[in-house]
Amino acid sequence: MQSRSERIFSALTDPVDAILIMNGGANFADSTFKYVSGVTRGGYEGCSAVLRPGTRPMLVVSMLEEESAATAPDCDVTAFKTLAIQQEILKTILGTPKRIGVNSTAIVHSKVKLLEELFPDVKIVDAAGAVSQARLVKDDIEVDLVRRACRVTSDVTAEIPSMLREGMTELELATQIDREVQNRGGRAAFDTIVCFGRNGSEPHYSPGDVPLRRGDMILVDFGAQLHDYCSDITRMFVFGRATPEQRAMFDVVHRAQSAALEITTAGKPAKEVHRKVVELIDATEFAGRFIHGTGHSIGLDVHDGGGINAASELTFAPGMIMTVEPGVYVPGVGGVRIEDTVLVAENGAEILTPVTKDLVEVEA
Repeated sequence: MQSRSERIFSALTDPVDAILIMNGGANFADSTFKYVSGVTRGGYEGCSAVLRPGTRPMLVVSMLEEESAATAPDCDVTAFKTLAIQQEILKTILGTPKRIGVNSTAIVHSKVKLLEELFPDVKIVDAAGAVSQARLVKDDIEVDLVRRACRVTSDVTAEIPSMLREGMTELELATQIDREVQNRGGRAAFDTIVCFGRNGSEPHYSPGDVPLRRGDMILVDFGAQLHDYCSDITRMFVFGRATPEQRAMFDVVHRAQSAALEITTAGKPAKEVHRKVVELIDATEFAGRFIHGTGHSIGLDVHDGGGINAASELTFAPGMIMTVEPGVYVPGVGGVRIEDTVLVAENGAEILTPVTKDLVEVEA
């Protein structure tokens, strides 16, 4: 079986002597560093992973990260105390390469400039496509970690009806959901979305001080990050009894998601799944109210490379983990989204978030 770094090299269309994964600050760390190293703790700000064909990855880390980096399987580790020492280490490891690959979608400009200064005669090659292709198909360890994160979100979702009470705010519910994720050993994979009533028409809404009222439809979209791997789920609730309009909106989305799941299978182009969802929704009274892609790859990042949308060039393969999340959004009324995290297999998609996706009515 190929190592993760070997998978990246195998996916290259433009050969290089080495690939350098370089982290910026805390908010600009490339999760590919953790992908190739297998580390599950530590931040690794400003650290690098040097990948060369036929050799173990070399992690060049701050002394602050040396102990945690030592837990990386099948990697060599060297630590630096100062930036000057780090640069000398990189020059020693890389020698006199002619072509160095970088992950352009995650490297900050200052790191590219540093490479140009350290290796003025080297051509910098974009290896982002190979990185993305390698990461799209998860290995058994990754699948297990995503399963565990999905188990957390499913368990927390099952508890949401018991959390609801009249007058509580969107922010209070979001905070309680995040706390339950933490109680199960995870942390929020992204800012939890909670929408009451008409606020559901904004797909990327941020919860606020809006109180829960009888008759409100509730959209909850959240994920857990466990050992660095993420899950993502969206479910719908009504505080009281659903109105015919709410039920009609929900039923259309439920049918669209079911249709999408049926054809999310190995060998199917992702854009065909999206096209099916659009056609189904546009044949109803909610035509034009599906305003985003049908899903995205998920793993170390919530959006992990590939998408299910009209422009996607992705063809599903076994081992890919995707979200499937059609929605309908009506300004002034509200919105519905139903989302599962799924594992693509030869003969279909395995739902990793199997908690009920019915429109759950909670007694007000």
